Amino acid sequence: MKILSNWKYNVLILLAICLGSVLIFTPLVKTQDAPIFLSSESLGNRAQLRIAETVPDSNNGDLGVTEAWGDYDIIELQNRLQQKGYYLGAIDGIYGEQTREAISNFQLDIGLESTGIVNQETWEYLLGNAAVIAQKNQSSSSMSPDMQKIIDRGELIVAINQEDSPPFFAENVDGELIGLDVEIGRKIAKSLGVQVRFDRSAKTFNEVVNRVYKGDADMAISKLSQTLERAKIISFSHPYLTMRHGLLLNRLQLTQATRNKDLVDFLRDFQGKIGVINASSYEIFARAKFPKATIIRYSNWEDLIRGAMRGDILAAYRDELEVKKILINYPNVALNFQTVALTDTQDPIAIALPWSSNHLLQFVNLYLTMNDKKYTVSQLLEDYSDLLVSPSNSRQLTSQN
Repeated sequence: MKILSNWKYNVLILLAICLGSVLIFTPLVKTQDAPIFLSSESLGNRAQLRIAETVPDSNNGDLGVTEAWGDYDIIELQNRLQQKGYYLGAIDGIYGEQTREAISNFQLDIGLESTGIVNQETWEYLLGNAAVIAQKNQSSSSMSPDMQKIIDRGELIVAINQEDSPPFFAENVDGELIGLDVEIGRKIAKSLGVQVRFDRSAKTFNEVVNRVYKGDADMAISKLSQTLERAKIISFSHPYLTMRHGLLLNRLQLTQATRNKDLVDFLRDFQGKIGVINASSYEIFARAKFPKATIIRYSNWEDLIRGAMRGDILAAYRDELEVKKILINYPNVALNFQTVALTDTQDPIAIALPWSSNHLLQFVNLYLTMNDKKYTVSQLLEDYSDLLVSPSNSRQLTSQN
């Protein structure tokens, strides 16, 4: 009986030991198998620590979240998706189906391609750096085509007449292109963040307009008068200068033609020969203003003045600025002429752009509005006096007649 009692005692001891082992190790087994739920703050700290070890600055957009990431990286990903209401599963660091679906839905809602894979752009949005993405898009694909092609090219092409026309555009003694139109072109290009290239292949003002119409230039800044004919094929900006029309009348011929008539009445019914520059706006203005006149075309302004001095034409027709330049810089020649400014006429000078470049047109108009200097003829002659014709040219013009 004693041996049996000892045996029973030993069995009871063994059972107690087994039961105790079960009670001790069961919580540990459950703790290892159960999913880990951590607070957002602790998860963020752990993920931030892991990312800091691998990528010094994860907010710079250099961090690419992929399935190959470590557990803490995916934990941060799940945490951010959960904060935005897209991920409802366990924060377990497993890039599973629930995580992939949450990413896909997030991408769909923000307008990205729904791939379920986190690329750099998706990660920027998850970090709250949507402004970075918006800035990138604005500087690339979100611009209108007319602006985008200039930005992509890195160059603004501006058409200017081949023949110098100071103070708008001309080469100085150092061979540098300067003048009002050149200055405007450079400042518009700077506002766009690109370089400027001046295209001077056009030999006439109408050819300058055609360069824009054909798409060979982004715009033309070339002392261009606004006319209805030109407006049929291109768009005009707001005028940056408005001038009056001017006439240089050969004194001798004028005396013979008027025969004591009033000058205003004579000009109102002008029937003589009037000279204009070929393919210029004043050829159009002459037909409208003096329908009874005979229009004689010259290739340039100097030849036109010589023709007027010889008596080949009664009047030279151009803007008041060019008329004043003759009086200022060719005093000997001016003695042969009587000058008339037509107060009932206007010559608005503007920038020409392709008819399809609506966004660029608005940009140019805004630039002109914000940089309005209220240009006047007198101020241009003063500011750009170094570009005006020198006295030596006056003697040369006189000697050739």
